[in-house]
Amino acid sequence: MTLATCAKDVRFYKWPNISYFGEYETPADCMGVKSISWSSNSKELVVVKSKGCPVILNVPAKADQYVESTECNYIAYASVATFSNTNPDLVAFGTEDGCLLVYDTKRAGRPQDCIKLPSPVQNVEFSSDDQCFVTGCSSGQIFLFDCNRKPCASFLVSKSPTLSALAYSKVTPHLLAAASKDGVLSVWNTDTTDNLLSNRKHTARITDIAFYQSSLTSIGIDGKFVNYDLRCCKPACSYDLECSLSSLAYLEGSNELAISTMSGQLRSYDIRNMETPLRTLVALSNGGFKKISFPFNDDGYCPSSKRFGDGDCSVASGSSPGRSNLSRLASDNDTVPQEIEAAKRPDKEDVGKFVEEEMKIATRDFEEKLLQRFYALRINSSKQFIGLEEKISSSWNAFVDYLRVSGQATNRPSYVGVGVQKSRNTLEHDATH
Repeated sequence: MTLATCAKDVRFYKWPNISYFGEYETPADCMGVKSISWSSNSKELVVVKSKGCPVILNVPAKADQYVESTECNYIAYASVATFSNTNPDLVAFGTEDGCLLVYDTKRAGRPQDCIKLPSPVQNVEFSSDDQCFVTGCSSGQIFLFDCNRKPCASFLVSKSPTLSALAYSKVTPHLLAAASKDGVLSVWNTDTTDNLLSNRKHTARITDIAFYQSSLTSIGIDGKFVNYDLRCCKPACSYDLECSLSSLAYLEGSNELAISTMSGQLRSYDIRNMETPLRTLVALSNGGFKKISFPFNDDGYCPSSKRFGDGDCSVASGSSPGRSNLSRLASDNDTVPQEIEAAKRPDKEDVGKFVEEEMKIATRDFEEKLLQRFYALRINSSKQFIGLEEKISSSWNAFVDYLRVSGQATNRPSYVGVGVQKSRNTLEHDATH
């Protein structure tokens, strides 16, 4: 299986031995990759960069094979992109100016759908059967769209005005999960809009969430790994992995999962024993991973209307926002976002808490970058000093050798002079006698 990872560039690793497989390098002026998503046939990967147009990569079949890329020059200012779960040519893009654009990559002249949202789009997810999809905005709002691409409901993470992660189950069509920067996790049934689970097991931002069979997993910068049993909608286990975690991905058909850290590690775990990793690779020496992802293998699987298998997770109807009769946004003058926002505007305390958390995150990120820059300068200065020391030592040794050779030449006796003096003394001696 191939694991796709993104940080400054996109790298591919063979799993489970975690061996480097190939790489797509972003331009020098690109700060990093915002999002990656596999196509349903596992042959392509859509990549959204911090600068420039998104690209679609042909995933290499062999190690060190050239990674072919195709620019999506029909879309600008993209912030996120995701492939459809059933159509390998259908891609949804979210933009920084709050637009949702759905394209057929084979006929990319104009989008199939264009929807205007109230704030920048940071998450887009299709349901397992592509009958619905959701978008997550930077304002914390989550919008649900039906099969006709019409908004029909909206959600907010419980007691939090923020959104840090969003996941639509690829096995259960109506199961949606979202997490916040405050460490809160919420799960809904999008068919009834019932809130199935709201829990806060993290003390800081949740960085990623993932569904697997009848469970849901969350990880965060606090280093916690929390697994929820969706049959009873309760936490099943929690582990402290002792480092800030950035992303996770389950390997379909096995008990193995991959976890990336903010220090650049790739770890392999067995879900039955999370105490110690099976394998660890320090893949990045500077910075951490943004996102990791396996292609989804649905061989032999048919989506079912049954939600969780055994167990009943239903709760009283009306515990979460019901479906709204929202009209489609045909122009910028439509007021659908205003209706939703007015019903769910956070209070001053929540806004203050959000601002405080954002300041903490920004300060921590600035300190990390400053430390990285300091250590880079320190290492560079050390290398330059060592090189200068070697040059000085070489020059000094050459100078000492020169003095030694010059001194030997000065102190060497002149045999010609000695012979002349000896002859002169002999003549004087003969003359006196």
